[in-house]
Order: sequence, then structure tokens, then C-alpha cells
Amino acid sequence: MMIDLEQEGRSDASARNQRAEEILRELFAGAHWKVQRQPVHRVKASNPDLVVSRDQASYFVEVKTAAEGRSDRLIPLWAQVYLQAVHARAAGGHHAPLAVVAAPRIAPRTAEQVLRFAAEYAPDAAAGVIDFAGLRLFRGPHLEGLNAVHLDAKAARPSATPSAISEPVDLYSDLNQWMLKVLLAPELPETLLSAPRGRYRNASELARAADVSVMSAFRFVRLLQRDGHLHESAPYLRLVRRAELFQRWQAWTAVKRAKEAPMRFLLRGDPQIELARVLRTGRVCLALFAAADALGVGLVHGVPEHVYVPRLARKNLAAWTNILPAEPREAPDLILREALTPQSVFRGLVRVGERPVSDVVQVWLDVASHPARGPEQAELIRRRVLASVVEGPHADER
Repeated sequence: MMIDLEQEGRSDASARNQRAEEILRELFAGAHWKVQRQPVHRVKASNPDLVVSRDQASYFVEVKTAAEGRSDRLIPLWAQVYLQAVHARAAGGHHAPLAVVAAPRIAPRTAEQVLRFAAEYAPDAAAGVIDFAGLRLFRGPHLEGLNAVHLDAKAARPSATPSAISEPVDLYSDLNQWMLKVLLAPELPETLLSAPRGRYRNASELARAADVSVMSAFRFVRLLQRDGHLHESAPYLRLVRRAELFQRWQAWTAVKRAKEAPMRFLLRGDPQIELARVLRTGRVCLALFAAADALGVGLVHGVPEHVYVPRLARKNLAAWTNILPAEPREAPDLILREALTPQSVFRGLVRVGERPVSDVVQVWLDVASHPARGPEQAELIRRRVLASVVEGPHADER
């Protein structure tokens, strides 16, 4: 018996497309969207696969499925689907186009590449990437509540690394702390925290502003939702229950033990001149009490200056020519401190004159558990700077 390979290929493609449509239909219906499925044999080629609507949002949905979840297959396929969706809209109707691509299995990193392509070349378009193993990733108004990377997807993708699939359990990971600062930035002066200042409707917008991956931002938003720290009906990502959020953040920092290296200046000249030389060497910044002084909220004096560095290692110490490790019984001139969360620390730092300085949130976190009157210093920062931030601009809506 001869097998018609071309016919068999068309049959497989049709089955994949049908499966993708079923996933989308069930996904939207399960999220309480109104779903209209178009006839199998369309009257017009411009008819979309689905029409979905909810509240003020409505979309013409076009979906196509690739046999493989590779970026070189999915990106051009998304562009084709997008053009079809735009054509469907032009043929009549007020619905926005939503172009979706699918495959049996798609790595989250590949899905992000598709969405980045969509954001760059069709910034106003809604986009989606789904697979048959549980990945659902969307960008567009009212769509991000559909996003999911199900736990069963881990078993369905044996070649994927667990860190790429499973949702992190730590709300206070390095990038998550940075994104918390981004969400808080509009409520703090630029002189105290360096971060984008805007309002973000969804994880995609937050990802672009914070310069992180869409998947990282999506997971972060999911964690905030899980712990009840996002307003449920606000038009943008609004933090609530902040007192608990900040308390947990401070506790997370307190239990960590950062590596430190007591150092002395090679030349016994003006210590501020020697410190300035250290601060000009690259990715470093003032930390703890020295940073509090630089920001104008200092309280504790007589403590050696702390300087944040990305990593403490012997080869890193050799990069500085004007400092040496202090002897065990020798009073240090400064203390190098390894940043536990370098992304959050160095992205958020501000400049006071020519000096790079830890942002005020970071200083508050770092000094709170320090034995040299750290709790007093943290309380001063809270009263003078962070009280309204911790309380929140909409405390009556919590």
C-alpha cells in the first residue's frame, strides 16, 4: 500500500491546528471570555479562527501551529499569522487582532523570543505563544491573566532545565527585588532610587521597563498575586499589603550573610581621597551607613565605610592598587561587601556628586540588622523617607 506523504502531512498539520484552537477556546472560556468559534469551512478567507470578548476587550484570534517549537519556525510563522489577523480586522469589525503561534512543545526562552519580535516589529499588536504541554504566554491588554507555565509542563519537557520551567518560590530573588524597586520608584525621588518611573498594566510592560525577560516578570507578578500583594482590580500593577511585604523583605535580608573583607589604604593620606579612588574603579558603590550619610539620612558615625562589590575573590581584590587586606587586629579603613543581590543593588544605585551610592531602599534593608545601631538607622530612614511608601498611596483601598 502506498502512503500519500503530502496528504499525511496536511492531515497532521490540520490536527495540530485543531488542537491549538481547542486549547485557546478552552483557555478563554475558562477565564470567562465570550468565545465565538468560526465555521470549519469559512465563508471568507479573512474570517478569524475565533472571536473573543470580555469587558472592554475583544480580539480577532488567528492561530497557526508549527511541527517544531523552534524560533526559526515560530517567528516567521507569527509574522504570517499577524498579517492574517490584521487582514481579518480590515475586512470588517472593531476587534483587535491577536496572533498566536503554537507547537507541540516550546521552550519558555523561545516563547520570549517570539514575543520580543512581536514587541519590536508590531508594538501595538497582541501576541500569544502556546504549546500542548502547558505553556501559555500572551502580551496585550487583558490577556496576561491567561499566562501559565503549568507544573506538568516540566514532565512534558525532559530536555528543559527545571529553572526554566518551574515557578520560583522566592519573592525576594535578585531580579524580583529589582522589580519591586521599579514598582516603588514613582513614589521615591530620583535622588534616592535610580529606576524607571511609570505605571505598568501587565508583566510585559514591567519587563520592558525593568529590562528583564517577560518570563521573569510574569513569574514575579504571579508570586505577588499568590501572596496577595497586588490590587485585584487596579488598572496597573499596584502593590498592597505593603507593611507585610516590607517586613518580609527586611527579614529575608537579615538572615543572609554577605561576605565582607576588611581593607586598609596603602597610603596614609586623606581617607576620602583614597575612598574616591576605590569608587572610581568600576561596578562598586557606597553601602550601609556610608550610603545613608551620602543620601542625607545618616545617623551612625564611626563605622568604617562599606563598599559594595559584585564579588569578593582574591583576583578581584588585586584589581585595587591603593588598598590591601587589613591584618586581623588592624582597624580597617573600609570594608568591601559582596552584593547578595547585584542586579538589584547596582541597577538601583544613585550618584551623589561623583560617588555611586546604594539606593535608599537597599540601605534600609542592609542596616536594619547591623549591630552598630542598625535598627535605629533603619527606623530613621523609615520615618523620614519610606513611611508613605510602606503605607502606600491608596491605603484606604487595601
